Amino acid sequence: MPRFPEELTFPMIGTSVTMLILVWLIFFRAARRLSLAFWVGLVLLAWLAAVVLFSQGGFFLNLSLYPIPNIGLLFVPIIIGVSLLAKSAVFRKMVDNIYQPWIIGVQVTRVMGVVFLTLHARGLMPAEFAIPSGIGDVIIGATAPIVALILFFNLPFSKILAIGWNIVGFADLIVSIILGFFTSPTPYQLLALNNPNHILFNFPLALVPMFAVPLSLLLHIFSLRVLLRQTQKTL
Repeated sequence: MPRFPEELTFPMIGTSVTMLILVWLIFFRAARRLSLAFWVGLVLLAWLAAVVLFSQGGFFLNLSLYPIPNIGLLFVPIIIGVSLLAKSAVFRKMVDNIYQPWIIGVQVTRVMGVVFLTLHARGLMPAEFAIPSGIGDVIIGATAPIVALILFFNLPFSKILAIGWNIVGFADLIVSIILGFFTSPTPYQLLALNNPNHILFNFPLALVPMFAVPLSLLLHIFSLRVLLRQTQKTL
């Protein structure tokens, strides 16, 4: 089984921790209540810690040996987040208060998709997954600050641009999930049969599918909710 390069371990962990802190700060500003912000931070921290713990123990990789789609676990936090949005007025109000340039700008952390390209160049990750996922993430991450600045200056086309950017970023993640599923060593593997995506579910790279991807999807959903509502009001 391929080993993850040690020199890339710290950047992977650092990016995940940075994303956690930035997202917590965004929700802290939106919550306007210290107690609510505390619980958001606690949930994010517990989520990240659980992913680190289970991935180091090989849980996600071992799960792939059974007819259970391990990548399906990433939908659990998404379902929880969307359910809270639908059923909790307090959570919904907090999401509606999120400052949009920030929630878009935080996705600059997606530039770490360059790691996929690096791993592919070293023969550690299949091209079927690494190239489209890596390039897509780098493009979304690199353009996030630009879209955030345009939204900050409230240019006439800013909200439409931000909506389009969110949709593209959301679609990029869905494609990555599908490719990750079909290249991973499960009974459902259809791609990269000679070079299975073993490394994707091992520490520290498991932080991407099990933490960064679902969190990024939720950020896209929250941002789209607010931007679409704002756009409808101006029509």
